[in-house]
Amino acid sequence: MSAENPRHLPPEALDGWMAKVSELLALDERVDIGAVLDLTRDVAHDVARPAAPLTTFALGLALGRLPADQFEVKFAELQAELTGLAAQQKSN
Repeated sequence: MSAENPRHLPPEALDGWMAKVSELLALDERVDIGAVLDLTRDVAHDVARPAAPLTTFALGLALGRLPADQFEVKFAELQAELTGLAAQQKSN
């Protein structure tokens, strides 16, 4: 793989990447990238690495069922609940 086409996205490119993803998927909601990455990290460390993308995918499905005006509040609520659930798994 060449240096012009890196395999991993640098952190500063995530806003641009999410803008492209949002456009492709016709998403109007603003995604809190930091919160998604924090949740993914917590689940990967406290539960199992393969659980991280599955959890964020499930969160996306749950949020997609809501009216758009509930997205931000529900995202924060569910992200906190899932982080708590992951922490409980670590202590078990």
